[in-house]
Amino acid sequence: MPQYGDKKVINIDPQSFAKACFTAFLLLGSPLVAEENVIAMSEADLRTLVPFGAEAYLKHAECEEKTHPTCTYIWGLPDSDDAMRVQLGGKPDGDKLMTIFAQANSVQDFDRVLSSYKDAVPVEDLGVVAVWSKARDQLSLMTDDNLIIHVNVDIWKLEDTEAVATQVAAYLLAAR
Repeated sequence: MPQYGDKKVINIDPQSFAKACFTAFLLLGSPLVAEENVIAMSEADLRTLVPFGAEAYLKHAECEEKTHPTCTYIWGLPDSDDAMRVQLGGKPDGDKLMTIFAQANSVQDFDRVLSSYKDAVPVEDLGVVAVWSKARDQLSLMTDDNLIIHVNVDIWKLEDTEAVATQVAAYLLAAR
């Protein structure tokens, strides 16, 4: 190995260096792209998209970085135990909607989403590709710029969670 004084000199192939930088961007930069695409919804938006009772209110709205950027919304009637749940580090009780954003590198990456579903049903006219899972009450889709969006619906006594998830997904796509 060549030396320069007491320092060793390492020759790096420019193509290898460029490939290493690109790989680092894919591994480190992709989550940043997803983070930039997070769309937070207001209570007014939620009231138009999901069933809210007349006396229900938004109890919790938070967008945070978990494994992927995730927004969680919880709403419902006042509950005297909510303050204690929050004080103990939990979340209030109520109906729940979660949106998760993950940046993929290509449309083929959606295959990983599909492999995690046992009951994936194709959904038309949402993104490049979209599927619904009744078992999870979750809709997953991919946009033309490879952003994967999951919409998870947990609304007590709601029979058609797919319609709500589809409506929320359409809203998120239009808001981009």
